[in-house]
Amino acid sequence: MTHLDLGPVANGYQALKGMLFTPSSPESLKRLIDWLELEQRYPELLQEAKQWQSEPLELECDFNRMCIGPTKLLVPPYESVYRDVGRQLNTDRTMKVADFYQQLGLVIDTSFNEPADYIGNELEFLFCAEALRHQQQSEDPAAAEELEQLAQVFLEQHIGTWYQTFTEGICQHARLDFWRCYAQVLEDFLTSRLKNSGVETPTAKHH
Repeated sequence: MTHLDLGPVANGYQALKGMLFTPSSPESLKRLIDWLELEQRYPELLQEAKQWQSEPLELECDFNRMCIGPTKLLVPPYESVYRDVGRQLNTDRTMKVADFYQQLGLVIDTSFNEPADYIGNELEFLFCAEALRHQQQSEDPAAAEELEQLAQVFLEQHIGTWYQTFTEGICQHARLDFWRCYAQVLEDFLTSRLKNSGVETPTAKHH
C-alpha cells in the first residue's frame, strides 16, 4: 500500500507511532510533519517538529530518559505497568494484547526487544487494522466491518484504558516542548478514535 492508500486515520496512527519507535529518525520526523501539514490542526507540534529536523537525536535522548532507561522509568510505556498490581511487566494482560495481534497475523519484532503492550506496538496494531479496513471497505465491506470492530474492542479494552495516564506523564516529565506537544496530540487523536467508537472518555486534563 502506498502512503495515499491508507486513509486519514491510518496515516495518523503511522505518523504518531513512528516517534515512539525511532524518535531520532529523519524519516519518522518527516512522516509526522507531512501528516501534521495535511491535518492543519496541530500547529504547535508542527512548529516543534520542524525545529528538530536538523538535530533529531536530542528528541530520542529526552524520550529515552523518560520511557526507556537505563535508570528508573519516569513514564513507563507499557499497559501492564498501569493496569496490574505492582507495576509489573509481561503479565497475563501482555499476553491478551498479543492475542489481539495474532488475529491480524501480527507477531512482535523480537529485535526491537519490547513486549506486546509497549505503546508503540499497540499503535502499530491499530494502524494495521485501520489500513486493512480502509483497503477492504470497497472490496469486502463485511471484512472491513470486522476489522473496525476489532480495533474498537482493542481501543476500549486496552490502549483506551491507560493512554491518558501515559500522555499526562510525558507532559509532566518532558524537558523538550516537542514531547509535551506530541503527548497532547496523541491524547487528542486517541480520544477522537474512542469517541468514534461510542466510548465515553474522561475529560482530558489541561497540561
